[in-house]
Amino acid sequence: MATSSSSVSSIGLAYSILASLIFGLTPWYIQFLTPLSGTVLFWSRIVFSFLAVAIMIVALGKFSQVKTLFSQPKNLLWLSAATGLACIQWWLFVWAPVNNLTAELSLGYFLLPLALVMTGRLLYKEKLNNLQSIACGLAILAVAHEVYQAGSLSWVSLLVAGGYPLYFVIRRKVETETLICFFYENLLALPLAIYALASNADFVSLLSDHHQLYYLLPILGILCTMAMLFYTAASKTLSISLFGLLSYLEPTMLFVVAVFVLKQSLTTAEWITYSIIWLATLIISFDSIRIIRSQMQPATA
Repeated sequence: MATSSSSVSSIGLAYSILASLIFGLTPWYIQFLTPLSGTVLFWSRIVFSFLAVAIMIVALGKFSQVKTLFSQPKNLLWLSAATGLACIQWWLFVWAPVNNLTAELSLGYFLLPLALVMTGRLLYKEKLNNLQSIACGLAILAVAHEVYQAGSLSWVSLLVAGGYPLYFVIRRKVETETLICFFYENLLALPLAIYALASNADFVSLLSDHHQLYYLLPILGILCTMAMLFYTAASKTLSISLFGLLSYLEPTMLFVVAVFVLKQSLTTAEWITYSIIWLATLIISFDSIRIIRSQMQPATA
């Protein structure tokens, strides 16, 4: 049976907005960590994300749920597969900006919402309402324009657009709280991260020469943890199609940070692409608020 995107969770909408805000600000924050390579940032993110989420689990008294997860082989199997996909995306997110592949990464995030809409349509038979269809059409136009300007699709763009939908499909199969799943994902990658950092002489030397890294790296872990928790929670609360369309808030935030914070100049073609994305984002945001208000009216009455 086909499902519809004409129902919106206000909590899911809030999760999506918060995730986009944090993800959008992260590239700006990474500028303060420029002595470190993208790969070192990735491994550091694993370590400090693990510490952040472990503290949250202890503080919230959820350790019993962790023990329950380890008694569920099926969930562990799905989560292990998801961890591999997640690690690729986490690495790419911090590696690409420091290797002059930000444009390719950005294009991948332009393609991602459309890939999520297609996933929702094909796997979950989700349908879009009229405004959502218009927003999707505008997004297709913007992406087509961006692909035309780029001339081709790089492996970075394709990896983002193809990897995340599969990750979210797998995560939907896991009947465990988002916080617990994220803890397991980081735990699985933690031994590799510790080994990679401990055996990296340059990293140890940089820590000695740049003492600010002792607090900047933990903050990066906290930011990435909160962003992924909100992002994954939104993917499980909203329909995949609507979640995908709302993901255009992230490239919008990336644009704001790039132009107004990092003072990067954009070409006329880029302005055209972002203007279309803005319009699509405004339409989907207006539609989501409209649906939430209509859902609240019967309860108020």
